[in-house]
Amino acid sequence: MAPFQDVNNYVYLFDAGQSNYLENLPLKSFQVGRNNIFAYIGANNRLKVYYKGKKYTVNDNAPNYFMTDNWFLYQNYNQIKLLYRNQFITLENFFTAGEDSLYYSDSLVVWTNAMGEVNVFYNGETKVIERTEIRRAKIGDNIFAYMDRNNNFKVFYHGELHTLETYEPANYLADRDILAYTDQYGNFKFYYEGEVKETMINVPNEYWSGEDFLAYMSILKQLVVYYKGEETILMEDRPTQLLVKENIIAYTDRGNNFWCWYKGKKYWLERYIPLSFTADNDILVYQDLDGRLKAFYYGEQVKVSDQIVKSYNLYNEAVTYSLQPYETKIWCNKQTYTFR
Repeated sequence: MAPFQDVNNYVYLFDAGQSNYLENLPLKSFQVGRNNIFAYIGANNRLKVYYKGKKYTVNDNAPNYFMTDNWFLYQNYNQIKLLYRNQFITLENFFTAGEDSLYYSDSLVVWTNAMGEVNVFYNGETKVIERTEIRRAKIGDNIFAYMDRNNNFKVFYHGELHTLETYEPANYLADRDILAYTDQYGNFKFYYEGEVKETMINVPNEYWSGEDFLAYMSILKQLVVYYKGEETILMEDRPTQLLVKENIIAYTDRGNNFWCWYKGKKYWLERYIPLSFTADNDILVYQDLDGRLKAFYYGEQVKVSDQIVKSYNLYNEAVTYSLQPYETKIWCNKQTYTFR
């Protein structure tokens, strides 16, 4: 799905090849989901959702709302609600906003209630994981890590709570199926697919997490990726540009080459540095030196636009752009749709 406006500034939503009218005034904010859902605040300050082909008013004011690849939730005063299995369910009626109060990801929602209890919603069930406050919490797509009151380092993963260490790591990052943290000797440790793996990797100053992998600059200034228990050197030098997003690492070298790493494989895309590039999940979109759009899409290089594009947007796997005033083109699933 992707939003766009016509010559009258009416707002429409592209959905599976079709154009659907939403509002006759520009939206104040919006978020695009992957599971047939689009949420927005209209000009009247109401929260609405377009879900499975129909539009609904969710709330008569403008609450805090959040979108992940799988879920949509919103927090209105002391209440938290989640769209789950085609209906909104109430997770909490006594939510207290503040630091370390609400976290959300593709499969987890974690929050603190007025009693100071830390709750997690996972796989259709809510359970209390701590009776007292927590700190330094971080959430990945399916993993939640934090420090408890007694300085224990804990992780909630696949419905179970585990204590990983009885000390506080200097730093840690969480993403899908992977948690990287610094041990007491200054080396990386990985909690990967439910198991702790020790390494002799000295913790670098720069590192980034993606789905199921960690990218970092080694002490030798090499760009390295840790994936499925193995280290792979992608570059022997620091990249001139770098993007780490979901399943993709996109980077450029000093020889003006454009590279991509995707699910364990390295791809040489171009002999030039694109004018711009962006990524989401399994797609990387970029402009060639003339401004034409190309994409690296599920491991395949494809053309998006044969004509020069000044600006574009990427919403999940839909690319929107205009070639002339009052016209919107949307590229999705290797097809281009035109709306006027």
